[in-house]
Amino acid sequence: MTNLSAYKHSLLLFIQPEQTWKSISTEDHSPKQLFLSLLLPLLFLMAICNFSGYQLFDQNPSQHINMHLFSASATFLFSILSIYISTLLVSKFAQFEDKKDRFNRAFTLIGFSFIPGILFNSLAFLFPTINYLTILSLFSFYILYKGISPILSIPDDKKSGYFTFILIGLLSIYAVLGAFFIGIASLMGF
Repeated sequence: MTNLSAYKHSLLLFIQPEQTWKSISTEDHSPKQLFLSLLLPLLFLMAICNFSGYQLFDQNPSQHINMHLFSASATFLFSILSIYISTLLVSKFAQFEDKKDRFNRAFTLIGFSFIPGILFNSLAFLFPTINYLTILSLFSFYILYKGISPILSIPDDKKSGYFTFILIGLLSIYAVLGAFFIGIASLMGF
């Protein structure tokens, strides 16, 4: 997989997810390469948008710079943590014997399906007046649903059941990480 093909797949998932997942499933994606070439730059962009949006739209940005830096760095770190914990959860559902193969496939599924969330959250961070765009991040779950069968080799008749369990697990992960973020921010006085 090249960087160009990773970005191409990311865009095609918005337009034709089923065909794109089938194409992705035939390629070999190393988690390291996918993370470094695709996810890390997008997560870095999201953190920059987080900081920039606060700085541009805050009435007293110089007074709150520490809070803005904390928010941007925490968003970056918790996103990375969320991707890896989500991958560990989803790998339990993959239908492969080899642990490494299950993890690689789960990382591919999670990595590509997180992209709509990252992009829409980046826009919402950059322009807080249109933060309702974060609702479009739910498209990530649709893309995840479409990728379960081709990537994890789950039969189509069991896809909805697996997706339900995965969704409950992912929402639990996000709730715990969100509470942890709020707790740290509270301890730091933000």
